[in-house]
Amino acid sequence: MNDLDRLKALKSIADLLRERDLAALSRAQAAKERTEDLLAALDHSTNFKVPQTPAAATVVEKYGLWATNRRTALNQQYARDMVLILATRETAKRAFGTVEVISRLIARK
Repeated sequence: MNDLDRLKALKSIADLLRERDLAALSRAQAAKERTEDLLAALDHSTNFKVPQTPAAATVVEKYGLWATNRRTALNQQYARDMVLILATRETAKRAFGTVEVISRLIARK
């Protein structure tokens, strides 16, 4: 096996790794979008008029507490989603760079 054949084999592997990293980035972005949708739905669900009865006030108060806790949890999830996106984006950039360098080396041969 000569150098050109080795480079081509290495490029095939690098292409597979790039596709894997792009798929991971896509999954991370989809998870972030799902979290954004849940946050938007939660914000939308708190915009309503409530009858002024003691029972309704209790329900609204309990729902408000639940919504606050849920919003906190979703915001934490959103932060984790963003960290994952940043990490997978860097990995994908490196994979693209690797494929580009190997392609240039092959072109020189």
